Amino acid sequence: MKTQKGIFAIVFTMIVALFTTNVNAKPLHDETATFKVYGNCEMCKKRIETALKKNPAIKSADWNVETKMIKVVYDPHVLSVDQIHKIIADAGHDTDKVKANDTVYSKLPGCCKYVRKK
Repeated sequence: MKTQKGIFAIVFTMIVALFTTNVNAKPLHDETATFKVYGNCEMCKKRIETALKKNPAIKSADWNVETKMIKVVYDPHVLSVDQIHKIIADAGHDTDKVKANDTVYSKLPGCCKYVRKK
């Protein structure tokens, strides 16, 4: 009888641990996206990276002023690459996939207004 109670206790503990672990589990992996974002200067860099880092699904964002390439590490279970492009466009910067709204772009400081593709 004691053996059955012991086995039941062990199985019960394992089941509780399994469900508790899954509830609090982190994603199996983060993903990295790299793509072009148009801008000119350090102010652009700060604006782009700040807009992205406001989203808790984004682990890191680094935009290179010279190459115009951004590297974003994010949780793919919460956020898609298309949503990342939209966040950047909403901040006033075109990406290689999404064009920023003309009104938002027009509000950028003069030094941040890059030559836009037609």
